[in-house]
Amino acid sequence: MKAEILSIGNEILCGNIIDTNANYIIKKLKEINLTVQHVSAVGDHEKELIAQLQEACQRSQIIITTGGLGPTEDDITFQSIAKAFGLKLVKYPEAEEHLIKTLTGVSIDIAPSNLKQTFLPEGSHCIINPYGTAPALILEKDDRVIVALPGVPLEMKNLLSEQIMPFLQSKFPNLKQMQSRIIRTSGLPESALNDKIKDFINSHLDLNIGIYATPEDIQIQLNALANTIEEAEVILDGATEQLKDLLGDYIFGYEQDSLEKVIGNLLREKKLTLAVAESCTGGMLGEAITSIAGSSDYFKGGIISYSGEIKEKLLGVPHDILQEFGEVSEPVARAMAEGVCKKCNSDIGIGITGIAGPEGGSPEKPVGLVYIALADSNQTTVQKYQLRRDRQTIRLRSTRRALNMLRLYLINL
Repeated sequence: MKAEILSIGNEILCGNIIDTNANYIIKKLKEINLTVQHVSAVGDHEKELIAQLQEACQRSQIIITTGGLGPTEDDITFQSIAKAFGLKLVKYPEAEEHLIKTLTGVSIDIAPSNLKQTFLPEGSHCIINPYGTAPALILEKDDRVIVALPGVPLEMKNLLSEQIMPFLQSKFPNLKQMQSRIIRTSGLPESALNDKIKDFINSHLDLNIGIYATPEDIQIQLNALANTIEEAEVILDGATEQLKDLLGDYIFGYEQDSLEKVIGNLLREKKLTLAVAESCTGGMLGEAITSIAGSSDYFKGGIISYSGEIKEKLLGVPHDILQEFGEVSEPVARAMAEGVCKKCNSDIGIGITGIAGPEGGSPEKPVGLVYIALADSNQTTVQKYQLRRDRQTIRLRSTRRALNMLRLYLINL
């Protein structure tokens, strides 16, 4: 069963608004295993809209439009649907009654143009809109289902959830149930993660599996289809256990988990405190950690030691080390982590130093060179990275690697 979305309005094509409606509809239809195979946008031009509607019916069984249901001259959805399928526009008394009741209730005079919203294609099921004046409609024609929804996101979402989704489930009762699960990983690039699980992907014909890179992590999304939600959950549980075996500690969480949240829980559980010393990241690591409510339970504080002078004065990085190895070096990262640990009287200290660019690199120390150190009372570990891309990306990736380094340290205590 294929569905299609048609977003209507010049404001979309002009870039004046972002069409969030289509994304929301896709997610809702996915819940009942309706695949959206085509999404398009059209301006407020009747001939073009009629052509788009007719083309959509050649491709899909379900066509959902948003927008163009208002009282103005450029609101042409109902009349275009009528012309596309050779139907008359007829007045729906229930739509008129709702319109009058709504507008008089807020002391607005009813203009003749308002009554335009009460004329729907003949044979439509009129859906009264308690969130606005314009009704929605469902039209069943030639084995196709056409749904017209308002473009206002609040109205569209409520009508879709309360009216359209129940109708579609009743109309197509044999659709399988879909359940999804997000598995969050850190420490492997997207290509390496794909290589690790490609056999798993190829062997699971009962799952739709996607790998998605975000600035924060790499996600594996599992979508399971079954006759019941319970059966779909069983499929997901089995697949999740297999991925745990394949990926081990690369998996840090599920659904809405974040590295920051997972780390906070681990620090609190182990009754440990943290302090950070940052150079190239300029406070991004501290910001990430304190983005979690209650982080004062375990985060002592941070020092942004951007200059060599501050590294020396506040963190106690020896002058001779700075002179001999330079600010971006393993010994300096080590001294930063140990220094902030001592300065803040914390159990764990992290030091980050690097060259974020775009200037400042050299053949020996190119842009993207980053050292991250983690110190406790017993030892200090330093990791070296050669990161790529622009300045902001290098800083963000340095922050994420520091967080993951801390996570791995904590789970192995």
